Amino acid sequence: MRLQPIDSSSSDAYFAQAGGGGGTATHHEASVGQSHQFDDVFGSAPASPSAPETQNDSHPSDVPRLQTEHTTAGYREGITVAKESSIQAGFDEGFSLGAALGAQAGQLLGMVEGIADALKARTAGTAEETTAEASTRLLREARDDLCTDNIFSAQYWAPDGNWRYDVVAAHQDGDRAIVFSDVADAHPVIRKWRDIVDEQLRAWRIQTSVLDNEDGPRLDAAVVAEPPNLSAALRANQTLDW
Repeated sequence: MRLQPIDSSSSDAYFAQAGGGGGTATHHEASVGQSHQFDDVFGSAPASPSAPETQNDSHPSDVPRLQTEHTTAGYREGITVAKESSIQAGFDEGFSLGAALGAQAGQLLGMVEGIADALKARTAGTAEETTAEASTRLLREARDDLCTDNIFSAQYWAPDGNWRYDVVAAHQDGDRAIVFSDVADAHPVIRKWRDIVDEQLRAWRIQTSVLDNEDGPRLDAAVVAEPPNLSAALRANQTLDW
């Protein structure tokens, strides 16, 4: 009795229907194909990561916000402390130094203006008007040089408020430090016009010491018997009354 060989195709079909053997791959492909049909609705599932994913907190951290708040508060506190300790001290120092420079410039400008006014009044209508005109030009030059914009220009002062010119203490006895009057006296513009004013005072024989005596006679109370010879007085550089 001969046995008939078993057909392998029929056994494969049997196992495919039973869910075993090669039918597993076919069933998996069918499932994958079915899942792809709904990707446009539900979206495809993400691929499995190759490395373990770290768990992230869904709530944002407060560290950046707190850092910003502390930085802002520290910045404001620094400005407040700087105002109290630096700005007031700088204002006090700048005010005193500016007052010393302004007093020097005002005194020199007043001298030049007084000489110009006195010469203008005495030489009006005379042949000596050229002298008054020269004094007027000198007054205009003094007003340009002794103005605040020129005295406090960047040529003489650094951005931090220090002076750019050489300053020496007036009194060298002991360890005396430089004071504001020394800085004002050493200013190049002040020194220039101090020399010019001293020359004018010598030329017109003006004694500034009488201005320091408040008990002296007033010029408006003096009685002039007769007007002096103006031409001769100007040629001799007579002392001006002003």
